[in-house]
Amino acid sequence: MHDPADSDRSVVFSRQELQARLAQVRVAMQEAGIELLVLSDPCNIYYLTGYDAWSFYTPQVLLVGGDGDPVWFGRQMDTTGAALTTWLPDGHIVGYPDHLVQNPPEHPFTMLAEQIRARGGARARIGVEKANYYLGVQAFEVLSAGLPDATWADASLLVNWVRFIKSPAEIALLREAGHLLSLSMAAGVAALRPGVHEREAVARIYASQIAGTASFGGLYTSSPAFFMSGERTATPHLPWRDRVLAAGTPVNLELMGNRLRYQVTQGRSVYLGKPPAPLRQLEHILLEAIDEVLAFIRPGVRCGEVAGLLRRVLARHGIDKHSRCGYSQGIAYPPTGGEMTASFREGDETVLQAGAVMHFLPALWQDQHSIMISEPVVVTASGCECLCTTPRQLFVRD
Repeated sequence: MHDPADSDRSVVFSRQELQARLAQVRVAMQEAGIELLVLSDPCNIYYLTGYDAWSFYTPQVLLVGGDGDPVWFGRQMDTTGAALTTWLPDGHIVGYPDHLVQNPPEHPFTMLAEQIRARGGARARIGVEKANYYLGVQAFEVLSAGLPDATWADASLLVNWVRFIKSPAEIALLREAGHLLSLSMAAGVAALRPGVHEREAVARIYASQIAGTASFGGLYTSSPAFFMSGERTATPHLPWRDRVLAAGTPVNLELMGNRLRYQVTQGRSVYLGKPPAPLRQLEHILLEAIDEVLAFIRPGVRCGEVAGLLRRVLARHGIDKHSRCGYSQGIAYPPTGGEMTASFREGDETVLQAGAVMHFLPALWQDQHSIMISEPVVVTASGCECLCTTPRQLFVRD
């Protein structure tokens, strides 16, 4: 196993930054009265260690105690990947044998409970991330049954909130992700014209996102490119179809750029041919709203105030938007590109600070015409900065 100082390790951030993150998490643990934290969200494992692999489809966790180095626990065949991508020393990367993989009634968390007992946590107050996609009911039942003398706390989003304010090194990666996204959005728009298969346009989007620039490229995103055309523009989150685009077709693109697992999202609308007047009017209204909101975002503003301002601007034009209009972004693994913390929705009292990164999504989905123009932004000391350079407009393609 590699030494933590080995230069062959592909650790993205400095040891100093990772240790500072760990210290912040331990402060949050202490405030919550948690002695041992069991992290199952791969975003949070990556945040603290740099571990990056497509191994989250099997049980894996990071054990974080009140002191000492964390312990990565996962499938035996992935231990080499953990050694290559993290700073963790020998003895802190533990693998379970393959006969525990998808082989009921056996379960890897039986061995995890043994590991926790061996490391002095049998009677600890243990925090687990109940509200994430990667800790199943059965897994928690097996773990808690194996530690009958422990007490349990819900530590959902504890690390996510630590991640909310990004460091300069993280913002640098998010700017690069924004550049990749600008390139892929431009490639997608350029590929759209009557007679083109939807899949051809999406192939160009993916090629651009991965190939990137001469200096850096992208990684797989947390969700597919969303490509809604025709009547499907009335809703978000749909994939492309195996059909040829025709003149008079609207297209909504919602794409992501991912740089070393740091991800941002952007939406744009395209019309093949001459846009109808109501769609142009929606574009005018939405651009007016975006300009006012982006000028308003700054440190000290509450997320709910951002949503309230957007709703008031749209109300001037007789439009009522109830859905949230943004969410925090940063590290992303499937299935979501959001951090599940702050949202631009009325009632959210989260105070924006410099270093917060939000996807501002004021899209309008209506029965007859819909438009999607959104921006990933980072809050600065005096306002906000858009992370993409895509022109803010309804694109028209003949």
